[in-house]
Amino acid sequence: MPRSVANAKHHGRFANLPRRVYLTYKYRGISSVLYRTFVFPLRFTPLDRILNLGPGPGRDAIAARWWYRRHGRPVTVVIPSYRDAKLVAQLVAKIRETTTRSLVSIIVADDASGLEHIAALRDIEGIELVEGEHNAGFAANVNRGLRAAHPRTDVVLLNSDVIPLRDWLACLQYATGGGPDIGIVGAKLLYPDNRIQYSGTIRNPDAPEWFDHRYRFKPSDFGPANVSGPTLAATGACMYIRGEVLDRVGLFDEEYGMGYEDVDYCLRAWETGYSVVYSPSAQLHHHESITRGITVGERERKSQRVFWRRWGTFFDERQVLNGDGSLRVVYVTHDTVVGGGHRVVFEHLNGLTERGHDAQLWTLGTEPDWFDLRCPVRSFADYDALVAALAPLRAIKVATWWATATPVWRASVVSGLPVYLVQDIETSYYREYPEVQDRVLNAYRPEFRYLTTSSWNQQQLRALGLNAELISPGIDLGRFRPLSDSSRSDSMLLAVGRSNPLKNLSLTLDAWMRLPHPRPELCLFGIEPKLARKPGIHYTTAPTDQEVNKLLNQATVFVQTSAHEGFCLTALEAMAAGAALVCTDAHGNRDFCASGKNCLMPEAKPSAVAAAIGRLLDDPALRSRLGQAGIATASTYAWGPRIDALEHFMFEIARPRKIAPTSDAVPDPRRR
Repeated sequence: MPRSVANAKHHGRFANLPRRVYLTYKYRGISSVLYRTFVFPLRFTPLDRILNLGPGPGRDAIAARWWYRRHGRPVTVVIPSYRDAKLVAQLVAKIRETTTRSLVSIIVADDASGLEHIAALRDIEGIELVEGEHNAGFAANVNRGLRAAHPRTDVVLLNSDVIPLRDWLACLQYATGGGPDIGIVGAKLLYPDNRIQYSGTIRNPDAPEWFDHRYRFKPSDFGPANVSGPTLAATGACMYIRGEVLDRVGLFDEEYGMGYEDVDYCLRAWETGYSVVYSPSAQLHHHESITRGITVGERERKSQRVFWRRWGTFFDERQVLNGDGSLRVVYVTHDTVVGGGHRVVFEHLNGLTERGHDAQLWTLGTEPDWFDLRCPVRSFADYDALVAALAPLRAIKVATWWATATPVWRASVVSGLPVYLVQDIETSYYREYPEVQDRVLNAYRPEFRYLTTSSWNQQQLRALGLNAELISPGIDLGRFRPLSDSSRSDSMLLAVGRSNPLKNLSLTLDAWMRLPHPRPELCLFGIEPKLARKPGIHYTTAPTDQEVNKLLNQATVFVQTSAHEGFCLTALEAMAAGAALVCTDAHGNRDFCASGKNCLMPEAKPSAVAAAIGRLLDDPALRSRLGQAGIATASTYAWGPRIDALEHFMFEIARPRKIAPTSDAVPDPRRR
């Protein structure tokens, strides 16, 4: 695992621990601190999976249940009703069954259903009924209930056609303690057949005038849908609203007759400084369309027009340019340690800076000492501090790793444009950690504009329903080049010496051991000298770029046997230096490696790799031909054209978008 990957993996467990303990105590109480202190050491043992101690909806529900029994706060449940007395009665009974009665008040707001239905509602015990004199629509009916709610208590808005499951309210209220800015929480809603109906709100990519539910129709246990986190909006079918949010944001906007009122309210909360989060541990069944059909009526068409008149500029005309027309761009990294991914990011920043744009690096690391980065660098103690500073900035904000994606998105809800530079499909680093893979996939939000570095990455993103602009990395051809004063050895193998399983160094070593005696010297370079244990292996520790280029100019053959690469920049650098290359098919290197033309690409087997190496050792003419072809290939990867393409991409996304004309029908989820 790369050092930056390892840091990212453990960051969530250890980073800023004192502050996290304080916030847990402040917002969730001492019992949550004690519970987490008790189970935390067990999460590094086999009991982690057996007892469900780590992150996840079931595990959060256990913590929420414990917390709620000691710290549960009074809540008012508001149920908007229209000719659905039987459903309301069933819902009220289920609320009483799944919550602490003394903490829950229930208000039913009726939207002028008629005398028969009012009479049926009056027969339901334990509710406060607010009767509407005329049919005013969903938002106005919700407001009837909100006005009747107890002052300063939290409120849960529930559709009458939902069925709460165990601990739903405990989990919703517990989620509000995740941070002082959390103002609204949404639950996971399931269809009666247990497929997902709601797990967060997104703008519909195919019909951008509508909003949709993320992961709709996936199984209830679909991993990425079990990741809690911020979302654009919570559906009005189940929306937990903290009392202070009601005080500051106010009531629902009654100009929305039917539809969009919940998204509007959540956006107003975001603008007021509150965040909206999704809590998968809170679960309810939702009989969608029992009280609302999918055919668009005049109320919904009007609501749609009202919404985009108010929010069209907010979504589609964000200013990210300076007065002189230059771009404002911030790249966010988890750290700044040595790595090919960071090199690409830094080259982007230098290229944009040299073009006169306001480009900056914001990071939890420090200014890199191994790369000549010529743009401002801002360091932060944690992502909360970074997000707080980044959120008001009108800029293109670029996530560069899955751990940075959610912070960048949070910082772009109200201002700026979120971009995700995907240099690899990052689940590949966590093959033994399915929960981390779920978090990675959940970080690939449809709201991002995507950049990627190889056609393989582009295809994988497309399979996830995401379109990405392909801009491959470039090469500093002044740094990685043939040297006239360096003589190339006729018996030296060179490889990157890293223990990351994806680099598959063991295959290189096995192939080297199969070579006939006397074997060529095997030279490794990197930051792990302990890998050079066997006789005949030399290790160069932390070489500079100039030293790496010198090694590449001395090598008889450069060997790269990675099982997977998002691009494989080192192999391209070897080509630029004129080294004969033996490499395995690592997916991301397919864009520039052509076996028999500029490299040899054997099967990923020791015998096959050894045979390819031996062939090159025995054939100087073939080495020369492949080396010259590699130089020609690398020459097409100069950074100038890449920065041209990057600049074009940035300007394109900075242009205002025109929303599609309003349609006459809600996209029918049953046809998707």
